[in-house]
Amino acid sequence: MPHMSAPVIGKLCSLVIKMDFNPYDNFVFFDSCAFDGGTVEEQTASLQAQEILEKNKKKIMVMYSVDDELKQESTPNKLKELGKVSRKTVKLNLTQSEKEQLDRITEIIVGNGKPEKRKADCLHVFEAQKYGGCFITSDKGIYKHASAIFNEFGLFIVTPSEFLAVLLKYSEQT
Repeated sequence: MPHMSAPVIGKLCSLVIKMDFNPYDNFVFFDSCAFDGGTVEEQTASLQAQEILEKNKKKIMVMYSVDDELKQESTPNKLKELGKVSRKTVKLNLTQSEKEQLDRITEIIVGNGKPEKRKADCLHVFEAQKYGGCFITSDKGIYKHASAIFNEFGLFIVTPSEFLAVLLKYSEQT
């Protein structure tokens, strides 16, 4: 694990205590940028989390909207392969209530910005909250709204390093 400062470790420990979430009992969804985006520390944490999940026979969940991103030409082959072996959600027509939830998530994430620029991100967050659990991302534009999304929809949005801290806690119990 990369070296982390005392404040970072303290933040992660308090998150683990606050986060009532067992990654082995809930759905865990990765954003495409959580695999290879963000800082080196976040990329390392993502790789370690993936290894732990694989070792403990927990498949990575990829939402259909993220899977579409993994299939793009510009995506590194390693990520394309990960997309092929992951469990996936399927695209379904949204009910009126779900459309309203997606609209609300869009309001939270986009604010006064242009919705078309964040459409995919909003859909990722919507889909993760639909199935419940945890959404791992290194996208600061999503992460900065984690507490508002949690308060309204009960979805944990965490960075790869935060997820790794929670995963390590529960891996010791399995």
